[in-house]
Amino acid sequence: MGAQFTIDVNLRLVIVTFEGQSTVQEISGLFSQILSHPDFDPDFSQIIDCTNVTQGNMPTDEIRSLARGKSIYKPTSMQVVVAPRDHIFALARMGQAYAEQTIPNLMVVRTMAEALKILKR
Repeated sequence: MGAQFTIDVNLRLVIVTFEGQSTVQEISGLFSQILSHPDFDPDFSQIIDCTNVTQGNMPTDEIRSLARGKSIYKPTSMQVVVAPRDHIFALARMGQAYAEQTIPNLMVVRTMAEALKILKR
């Protein structure tokens, strides 16, 4: 798995990029790194870019666990998943359904342009 993040303080935006295949432990670890970053603000919005994710074999119980866990962002923060591949899109939508109560402003889209439009960037 390859994962990285950037924090754009001026845009008040965290961009997380995943490549290959990720595990729950890797995702949780990455979010811990974001939370401890000095530029992070829980009021920021987030884009999770899954454009280069090649495999989506995460079990349903792991998706549910991630989606229902405590978010590092405030409930008013917008979070957008970019998932152009059908199987990744379907998994992200499943996560969105599970996160309805914990991450109310979570959206899943196909392109980065859609994500930026939602975030008005």
